[in-house]
Formats: sequence, structure tokens, C-alpha cells
Amino acid sequence: MNPKESDSQAFTLIELLVVIAIIGILAGIIIVAMGSAQGSANDARRKADLNQLAKAVMIYKVNNPETLLPTTPCTIGGGTTPCDSAIFGTANVLKDPNGSLYSFSSSDGNDYMLLSTLSTGDYYSFDSSTGTYSQSGTNPSASNGVCGTSAGEEHPFIPVTNLCSNGTASTVEGDGVPYTWTCTGLNGGTTASCEATKTGWINTGLGFYVMKYEAKNVGGVATSTPTGNPWVSINQTNSISACSALGSGYHLITNAEWTSLARHLAAQPSNWSTGIVGSGVLSRGYSASTTNASDGFQNTAVAPNTGPGYEYNTGVNTVGSSGVFSLKRTHNLANGKTIWDIAGNTWEWNSDTCTMGSGVGNWYTSGYIEWDDSNLSDYELGVAGPNPLYTSVYNAGRYYGCTATGNGLLRGGHWNDGLYSGLFTAYLKDRPSSRYTNLGFRCAR
Repeated sequence: MNPKESDSQAFTLIELLVVIAIIGILAGIIIVAMGSAQGSANDARRKADLNQLAKAVMIYKVNNPETLLPTTPCTIGGGTTPCDSAIFGTANVLKDPNGSLYSFSSSDGNDYMLLSTLSTGDYYSFDSSTGTYSQSGTNPSASNGVCGTSAGEEHPFIPVTNLCSNGTASTVEGDGVPYTWTCTGLNGGTTASCEATKTGWINTGLGFYVMKYEAKNVGGVATSTPTGNPWVSINQTNSISACSALGSGYHLITNAEWTSLARHLAAQPSNWSTGIVGSGVLSRGYSASTTNASDGFQNTAVAPNTGPGYEYNTGVNTVGSSGVFSLKRTHNLANGKTIWDIAGNTWEWNSDTCTMGSGVGNWYTSGYIEWDDSNLSDYELGVAGPNPLYTSVYNAGRYYGCTATGNGLLRGGHWNDGLYSGLFTAYLKDRPSSRYTNLGFRCAR
């Protein structure tokens, strides 16, 4: 046999490679086709399963017309949040072909949604409110987290109920100034940040929290509560220590915080006698006087009661639920919160001290003067006074100058200061060591 004839009948290396490539291409086409067919078959099963589950829920509702469906999202046939198997009967065993679980959700206990994920990544769902099946690239059951009714309220203990009106609540954190938690949306919905406070504290909305009431001495702890008399006969130094002892971030209210709060309160229509900002008068709290005002009676002691039913200074050392607007003890914030005795009742220490003199950084030396006095325009009015400018004619209070460098700052006025008391009253006559029965304080954070 001729060797050359034998060689001509064999495949060359190039021919073998071409054949292998063709086989690979054909195999790939077959695999893709089989995969597509498998995916289509699985999707058909998913759609059939949802149809069977929808019929099962229909039967359950017919047999239990007064029973609401669960409003907490769940998975059918198992998982960490399994649905009540009674709702689906024998269909409760249905699972996705890949072994995952179908989802159920209801917002009101009547209408509901069934959900599966197709092989394409799209969502396939049944919505009972419309009676339709649909396919979408986005999750139709996604819902945003929404804070519950516990948010924004005061609580005597860490809140555990009504944290979210929609979504899943995280663990509540914080010591109450504030309490915080989140409500995570369902199925990809957004997350809401929520907060509340412990009883006696309010969020001013101005970047700090403050005691709702003047500090009371409860077992040596500065406490914001309507019960009992204010913690008085305490000097500025000890007031600072009492607030700091509450924990990290707690402090005696600063002049900047007080002034910010006072200006905020003066900008609320409900804090004016006419309901119009700048018209009529502001309330100056428990401060009735015949010598410093024309109230017809004059107090000689701190308000005997605080809280609902005691909003007005109605007579000598007397309080009640209604009375003259000028002697109203509460002021309203824009966020709906209410603060007590920010003007009148007892003087309240601020953490600041003064330097005598004129010009920026220095406090004018004087007796009581109005805030429109030109000597206050270089510094004092800007850091402690009303803006817009109000005088004691509007019950805004007056200024008493710095009589010695290092004196402490007192704000608000006390029980018989009359027109000398008010949201913006500033008094710079006492040393940080001064202790009197009409000197109290309020903490912030």
C-alpha cells in the first residue's frame, strides 16, 4: 500500500478542531434550549400554584367571613414567618420549583397579594383587590416603612407597642432623650427613622431636647415632672452639676438654647392673646403682681400645682384651668409640644456668665431696662433678646444688666415679677454661688 494514500484518508488537526467547535456550538444551543424550556416549565408551575393558592384563600374566606387575614407578611408552607396553614388548606404544601417559598401579604386583612419570582427575575403576582394576575420587573408588594403612633410621644418606659404602622421595627435604643428606632419597609420599601421621648422631655425641633417642666429634686436627681415644687435654693454651679449627672450630653440649658427657644415660641400664633404674632400680648406665666403689673393680686410663693388643670395663675398663689391670657403658664412649640413655666414661677439658671462692659462679648450694666434700649443693640439684644423686637408692653420681659464680671445668667422671672418676667427676661445680678428660694433650673440635651 502506498503510504501517501493512507495519509490522505486521515483527518488533519484543523479538521478535528473544526468538528469539535461545531459539536460545542450545537451542545450549547441544546443546553440553552433545554434551560429555557426548564425555566418556562417552572414558570408555568409557579403560575398554576398561585392560581391554586388564590382559590384556597377564596374558599377560606367563604368559610370564615368574619375572620381577617393576617396583616403581617408571611411565607406559605414554612420559613421564619410562616403563614397560618389553615388559610391555604391542602395547598399549603405548594412551593416554588427551586425550593423557595411563595409570599402572602395583606394590608387590611381583607384584600391580599400572592407573590412568586419567575425564572426571568420578574415578579408574578395575584392581587385580590383587582382579581388580576400580573408580571412586573419591580416588586408589587413593596411598601415603605411608616412610624407608628408611639413616635413623637412621651413614654414612662421604653415603648414596645405601636412602633410602626407599616414595616418591621428595629430594637428601640436610647435613654428616652430620645428613644429611637427604625421601621424597615417590606419587600424593598424605604426605611423610616422614628423617635419618642421619656415622660417630661420634649424635642424642641431646634436641635436640642429640653425639660418640659422646671427641674424637680427626686431623690437627688434632676427630674422633669409636674409633681412637686421646683428644685430651688440651688446655685448655678450645682445646677450645672445636677444636669451633667444625668448622663452624656445632658447640660444646664445655655443662653443660646434659651434664646432660640424663646424666639421660636414668640413666632407661634397660639402664644399670642389675639392668635396673631405680634398682636396683643405674649403670656408671662405665673407672675402676678400689683407692684410690677396691674394684675389685681400678687403671688408670694411658687405655683402650688403644675400640669393639666393648672394652666393659669388665677389668684394669689392659686392656679386653675382657665384665666387671663397674660398669666398663662404654658407655651406651644410648632411641633405641637408644650413647655411649662418658661416665663414666671421661678428664675432659671442658664449656663452662661457675663463680662461687664460695652461692645461684642460684653454685657451692659444697668437696672431693669427695655430691650429697645440703644445700649443693648451692640451685643445683648442679638444674643439674648427678642427678634423681632418686643418690649414688656408685649409681655416679652426686660433686661437687668451685668453688675459684676462672672455673674451668672438667669432667665424667665419668678412668681411676682409682673412685667419684669417674660420669655426674654435676662437677669445678670447674681453670682454663680447665689442660692435663693426663687432660683431654679432646667436641663437640656
